[in-house]
Amino acid sequence: MSTFTLDNQQLRLIVDPEQGVNIMSLAVQQRGAWLPVMPDARDPSLGLKASSFVLVPYSNRIENGRFIFHGQSYQLTNGERHASHGDVRTRAWVVDETSATRIRCAFDSRTHEAVNWPWPFTAALEYALDGRTLASRLTLTNQGDSVMPAGLGWHPYYSRWLTRQDEPLQVQVRVTGVYPDANDNRIPSGPLQTLAPNQDFSTLRELTPDNFIDVCFYGYDGNGSFGWPASGVKVTYACSANCTHLVFFNPAKPYFAIEPVTNANNGINLYSQGDPTSGIQLLEPGESLQATFALTVDLE
Repeated sequence: MSTFTLDNQQLRLIVDPEQGVNIMSLAVQQRGAWLPVMPDARDPSLGLKASSFVLVPYSNRIENGRFIFHGQSYQLTNGERHASHGDVRTRAWVVDETSATRIRCAFDSRTHEAVNWPWPFTAALEYALDGRTLASRLTLTNQGDSVMPAGLGWHPYYSRWLTRQDEPLQVQVRVTGVYPDANDNRIPSGPLQTLAPNQDFSTLRELTPDNFIDVCFYGYDGNGSFGWPASGVKVTYACSANCTHLVFFNPAKPYFAIEPVTNANNGINLYSQGDPTSGIQLLEPGESLQATFALTVDLE
């Protein structure tokens, strides 16, 4: 079996442990119909390889795949693409436990070839359904013999509309700043700035497809919501306190992304430059970084 389906008759989640434990779809049942809260990545017209995936052992990008940590220089592969999104989302995980509403999987970089990270590490990922809540726990452990810089997060996509095309979509998230992107490469080009008006969703407002956003926010409070009022569906977030950053991606496509993460884009280089907002955690040998993320779907 390649995919596993978790189903409690309120939510239905399909995951693929052979490909990063990626979520392939998430749907909620409303009046006998299943609505795609996350788009179904198995639909080739969407051009998505997954509806959601996890970011381990760091979130987002490292500029040119290069960084200096504790005086030593490192070069990752895929530097031309800034070595983005860590290196677990296309690799097979081991299924440790599964039931009708829960799956727990494990990853050990030492059992894979050419993992794009200088330190050996393990990870554990859990998804569980409880009513209309999807809860996840993600753990990263340093298996090396020296201190390892670390970060993690989730990269979920959501459907822009549920019951009719172009229905209104409303979003509310609270953050305190945004990293500038003067080079248009999603690498912070300077210190934190205040939000531009089109980036400010501190109060509930409509998110339109023509409002292009692809940024990393800082000072995320771990909460937030978005919804489709015409369809009577609302999603609320609850993240652990160490998810201090939020990546927000709003292309002119049938989906958007709101990604709770623990570190900034290019966080390890920000850390090496002394930036206190980097979010990078230092793990001693055998030490772990753990975060939780839950989304609840409310129906009218």
